[in-house]
Amino acid sequence: MLAGLIIYVLGGKYLPEQARAKKSTPASAAATPASNYRSTFILLFAVIISVTVFRGAYEQVGNTVALWADVGIDRAAGAMTIPMTWFQSLNPLLVIVMTPMLLAHWGRRARAGSTGSSMRKMALGALIVAAAYLLLAVVAFFAGEGRASWLWLAVFFAVFTLGELYILPTGLGLFARLAPAGYGATTVAAWYCALATGSLSAGAVGTLWAGRSHAQFFAILTIISAFAAAMLFALDRAARRIEAERAAAIITSNAIQPELLA
Repeated sequence: MLAGLIIYVLGGKYLPEQARAKKSTPASAAATPASNYRSTFILLFAVIISVTVFRGAYEQVGNTVALWADVGIDRAAGAMTIPMTWFQSLNPLLVIVMTPMLLAHWGRRARAGSTGSSMRKMALGALIVAAAYLLLAVVAFFAGEGRASWLWLAVFFAVFTLGELYILPTGLGLFARLAPAGYGATTVAAWYCALATGSLSAGAVGTLWAGRSHAQFFAILTIISAFAAAMLFALDRAARRIEAERAAAIITSNAIQPELLA
């Protein structure tokens, strides 16, 4: 935290001019009709519900997936046995490794003029997580009462992390961009409320672990993730419309601001 604070303080001078806070802007220049506020808040609330459903499956990675790694995975690698906790470190490690590659991919798509909408990226992320859980369902089914190779769990974490990078950072960015004037901190905080409610839903989903086979449970997680993807995709048209309106309002505000400050 101390290192982050030092970087923030010393690195501020390197930010581009347009990213720095501007002098007081007249309220009329940043005003947004109440109807736009309502549509934005309704959309964000719908996203919160979708993300809550998604995290009911997503958060199992530190819960029931860890239990399965202990009892359903053959962790022998030569003469050593891989500690179960090592698998939990794969997710943050893969986030660090995969993020630059994914950003480069998105950058190439942006330069080619084929940037996808935020909601479609989030829906794709939920589908990728669904594919990761489907992989576990198939592996657990064929393993039966035995143990599956630890390589399958490593592949799961790779696919799972890719889906996570598509949905979670994109969702945070969406909430920040769509925050109405004067509601920036509240809107971003609402995103973290979605993470909290999602963690609660994960606890409820985790109760299904007992009394079902591992394959059946992972199939349920697959369905939950796919259902969340469908919910997010259904919001795509509304999200693109509101983002376009917000972008137009910002352009208009920037155009009239010099005249108001003159």
